[in-house]
Amino acid sequence: MSLSFLQRLPARGFSAAETCLTALRNQMTTTLSDSRHVQNAGYQLSSKPKKAPIKIRQPAPSLLPKGSEPKQLLEQKLTSELDPTGWRRQLFQRSSPLALRPGDVVRVHFHSETSHTFVGTIMVIRRRGLDTSVRLRSEVAQLGVEMSVKVYSTSVKNFEFISRAVKKARRAKLYYLRPDEKKGK
Repeated sequence: MSLSFLQRLPARGFSAAETCLTALRNQMTTTLSDSRHVQNAGYQLSSKPKKAPIKIRQPAPSLLPKGSEPKQLLEQKLTSELDPTGWRRQLFQRSSPLALRPGDVVRVHFHSETSHTFVGTIMVIRRRGLDTSVRLRSEVAQLGVEMSVKVYSTSVKNFEFISRAVKKARRAKLYYLRPDEKKGK
């Protein structure tokens, strides 16, 4: 019921309505008489002046050049450390004329106390920036041996190119070089 409806009711026989009306009037006068607080949507907002505003400090200057990506900068730095002459990148870049391809035969020399090398046919080249790897396969005493080599690893001394594939491979991954277990090869 609205307040105007209660005011229009006749006085006799409506004592409950009159009681309700007086209660509403009393509540409104007490809310308005309190000058320190303002009633707004059920919340009391203080009219006292606020304290000093919070000081906002400037952010620290960036250590990176403006507009640069941290991941790219880190990759460039690591590439320059791991491959200063750029021969590894050139061997495994698709557009390079010297690039190795699946089917090529290579010899990988490793840093070790004894001269450790591995000769094999490239089955797979996985190009992933600094995580580039090559899977080589060879046969030793009629037993197939595969080795996965990380190109930018510090243990790799160099890749020695032995021969190109007889004809260009039709696939990028030469898993068909593995013998078929079902056929008993």
